[in-house]
Amino acid sequence: MGISRMASIARWSALSVALVLPAGAHSESQPRIVGVDTEHIFGFTEGTDIGYKGEIELESTFVGRFGKPGSFAALENETAVRYGITDSFRLAVGTLFDYRSIYNVPDLDDYSGFNFAGLTAEARWQVLRRDSSPIGLTLSATPQWRRVDDLSVPPVESYSIVLTLLADAALIPDTTFAAVNLTSAPTFTRVAGVWQQDAPLEASAAVSHAIVPGLFLGAEVRHLTHNRDGFFTGHALFIGPSLFMKVSESTAIKAAWSIQVPDEASGSMDLVNYERHQVLLLLVKNF
Repeated sequence: MGISRMASIARWSALSVALVLPAGAHSESQPRIVGVDTEHIFGFTEGTDIGYKGEIELESTFVGRFGKPGSFAALENETAVRYGITDSFRLAVGTLFDYRSIYNVPDLDDYSGFNFAGLTAEARWQVLRRDSSPIGLTLSATPQWRRVDDLSVPPVESYSIVLTLLADAALIPDTTFAAVNLTSAPTFTRVAGVWQQDAPLEASAAVSHAIVPGLFLGAEVRHLTHNRDGFFTGHALFIGPSLFMKVSESTAIKAAWSIQVPDEASGSMDLVNYERHQVLLLLVKNF
């Protein structure tokens, strides 16, 4: 199960939490951070910054998943509008779209099509900021309704809430940053009249370094675990690079590529629950 790798992620996460505990929360009267906004400078991992009061952000995120026995490709899009209620609290609403092409994949029906996949919302609270604490800390809750499942062909009814703890720190001020995300996404799905419960978990750690102002290169490791109806069904370890570029003062793009690596113990990969490759492209515009 990649125990040593998962333990490394856990040790990093525990260290982050230990740093947070004595610091306490910040007050609304403190000035904003001047410098790097870390939210998007990593890959699939996210930083803790959320913008400021009154800021409007339009984001469109594309996630591609490729590589299973047979022919499998999936492209998901989330387009969302985010608004800063205060300097430390932000709300968002968005839409979900999905394209899949599946042929000759074991245990999956052949299918190809584009769908409106559902709706999403988010509440994000920045508990600690890096200007008043050794690290930044943010809590995120993202309820979602989906009418299309990742793998099944018929329409479904799915409800989930994605809960994420985000922590980051400046290793070198304004130049090198590290982040840790811990995510749980309890999901209830009805397929053909039968309800099933999934409980995916993800732990990720990332670093990102400014090559020049506004251009960051990074790397990350992600460990994903899948549970269905209370039973462990699979896990995968992904590693890969990331790129963030600030195109203008209000526009930025991010790209990341994660590759599943073989399990240390078995030497195999989980291509039933996951794919060989996952890629991400984010386009963001601030107003």
